[in-house]
Amino acid sequence: MRSISYFIVTVLISAPLFLFGQTGCPGCVVNLPAGLPVDTVYLPPIPDGQVGLAYNKDISFRMPKTTTPVAAIDSVTPPGLNINSIEILSVEGLPPGLSWQANQTVFPVSTQTDGCIKICGTPTESDSFVIIVRLKATVLFFNQEAVFPMRMYIAPEVSANAGFSMSNPEGCGSTTVSFTNNNPSNGNAGFSYSWDFGDGTVTTDETPAPHTYSTPGSYIVKYKAVVDTTGFILQSILLKDLNCADNLGLNAPDMYLFITDSAGVKVFESNPPVNNISLPYTVTTNLRLKSGNYVLQVWDEDGGIQGTDDQCGIVTFNLLSNGTVVSNGFEAVLNIIHPITTLLFSDTVVVYPQPALPILTAPIGLKACANFAPLPLYASYSSDIEWFKNGTAIPFATDSVYLATNSGSYQVEYTSPDGCKVISTPALVELIPLPVVPLFFNNQNLLTLFDTLTLPSNSYTLQWYLAGQAIPSNGYWHCAVESGLYKLVLTDNITGCVNSYELNVVYNPNLDCTTSTQEGEWANFALYPNPVTSSLQIDLGTNAKDDQLLQVFDATGRLVATGIIASGNRLKLLDCTSLANGIYYLNIVNNKGTKTHLFVKK
Repeated sequence: MRSISYFIVTVLISAPLFLFGQTGCPGCVVNLPAGLPVDTVYLPPIPDGQVGLAYNKDISFRMPKTTTPVAAIDSVTPPGLNINSIEILSVEGLPPGLSWQANQTVFPVSTQTDGCIKICGTPTESDSFVIIVRLKATVLFFNQEAVFPMRMYIAPEVSANAGFSMSNPEGCGSTTVSFTNNNPSNGNAGFSYSWDFGDGTVTTDETPAPHTYSTPGSYIVKYKAVVDTTGFILQSILLKDLNCADNLGLNAPDMYLFITDSAGVKVFESNPPVNNISLPYTVTTNLRLKSGNYVLQVWDEDGGIQGTDDQCGIVTFNLLSNGTVVSNGFEAVLNIIHPITTLLFSDTVVVYPQPALPILTAPIGLKACANFAPLPLYASYSSDIEWFKNGTAIPFATDSVYLATNSGSYQVEYTSPDGCKVISTPALVELIPLPVVPLFFNNQNLLTLFDTLTLPSNSYTLQWYLAGQAIPSNGYWHCAVESGLYKLVLTDNITGCVNSYELNVVYNPNLDCTTSTQEGEWANFALYPNPVTSSLQIDLGTNAKDDQLLQVFDATGRLVATGIIASGNRLKLLDCTSLANGIYYLNIVNNKGTKTHLFVKK
């Protein structure tokens, strides 16, 4: 069932379900494509955004009612199981400046599968953001929580005008700006450019390489484009004086003119003739000129009367002959223009001062035993901060003090009034687990540790206390000779961490567990082999005078075996094959007291 619920939580919600309620963007509208199946998965992508541009998007989705659509995607998931509900628990890592709100956060998918979210705001930071979504799915009676990462890209800020565009025009400490020429030559001649980046750097490249500003300040970028693609144009000819007269004696020629290029090809001709021209007279030509000489000829059209047409003037010119030309009584003014477009634009790059790195301090240190948690961590800035653990922002952790309750790598990030972010170096907090609670039990005045296998594997110390005072006993057991509150303290000598257990013991004066006055009675006592696999040999040595009661206790204090060694017998074979592997305590009880010995079954 784990694979089913995990898949539902991750795959089925693998797009915009980062919907944990947050005020600021109310009013999303569910708008799903027509024709979607009732039991299906529909997950549209998250639209990209751009720094500095308002973002307002509605995202609609449909969740499945059963695992059948899931099985079509993941063969591990069995089809046909009803999904009870999908709940959005939380979301972390939305780009700064954006907020979100969903129409609901709990979806009982048997009756409600469609939802939406509105994301709005103005993003303030460019990056590819990993959004961490925490969700819970319920299938049958099983709940499964999961973390699912998603990405949302926020493009850098762009500043643009008719001359050029800039990417990353603002930065903290430094910024590398990319430029786009909005008036490219496209490989054509007649274009020239100049750029002044405002920091003493200039270039004539059409599109400059990215330029880095490494000192805080404001920089005015100046752009100049000279577009000289039209060339020279003979726009018009003003006729001021002609060296001819009309043959009819009216002294007003019927004028026409034409122009030939350096190859003698006629490139312009006025037609029809202008009768009885009155000087000065302007002829519009709009003739694009090339290099080389041109010939302008002006004639009087006689229409065949008294001979051929009369020449009124002839002159040679080129594209630099703008102005008055004179030849043998002929005078004209050539209006030659050379259109050049000059584009001047500017924009500003701003580099904000980089604030000093925040400093994370821990007054009681970064390493402590778990019973000292939480550890207080302090930031050198008092406001505009956010705490991170293992590289992920901690929700709502914005105070100057953070109480660390878990081990991990902690950092604190500060955001200046200019929007510049700086983050501290990682601080590794280690909360060391305590050793296990050293539970012990009272067995006929003998206080015995439950389980030695749970003790630290390297080095440790045991110390017994009565009524808060240390007593000269530091082993697995202690023989109580009076009632009171007993405590056993376990210290892990490697980590220094301590744990303890207390038990109120009522002393039984009819039982004697002391051994100091009976050592002679137990001379030559032995247990072997230890550890034991099948049979444990008990050798009473010289203490074979009276009947002996045998009691075997497991590590939890449970009596698991008993036996009798009759008076006069020295040896006893104890069958251990039915015992589970572990630590056991053997009590040998006679009318003089109790002898306890530890053995291990393996």
